[in-house]
Amino acid sequence: MGVPRTPSRTVLFERERTGLTYRVPSLLPVPPGPTLLAFVEQRLSPDDSHAHRLVLRRGTLAGGSVRWGALHVLGTAALAEHRSMNPCPVHDAGTGTVFLFFIAVLGHTPEAVQIATGRNAARLCCVASRDAGLSWGSARDLTEEAIGGAVQEEKAGR
Repeated sequence: MGVPRTPSRTVLFERERTGLTYRVPSLLPVPPGPTLLAFVEQRLSPDDSHAHRLVLRRGTLAGGSVRWGALHVLGTAALAEHRSMNPCPVHDAGTGTVFLFFIAVLGHTPEAVQIATGRNAARLCCVASRDAGLSWGSARDLTEEAIGGAVQEEKAGR
């Protein structure tokens, strides 16, 4: 047996000179291969209220290491006038579909304001890919479906 090889390190998402910052990463292996999907929030600054959109890098195993592709903006993972945050990918092994759940928060509404006013500005959303993250469907707002009348009760102060 030889000496165990330490894999090289790769920084996937690094703050840019323009101020773009990357936060809240998530990683999902997708068979076969596996392909690795790395998701992250792209922000205009480190501030939560400056979250901008979700981006992705795809990696493939090759010769004992991972080859990472270029950064891709997930243009469909968005609602109009909302900022996309908190990527949470799930792979359905039965269908091969990758679901990317995320929240879409209205404008630049800070979380502290939402808590202080009791008004939730976030929507639960999802996009899906049937080709291991090469293409993505349109965003679906799942908020009503997921919590139904609880949205109305919260608005009524119950």
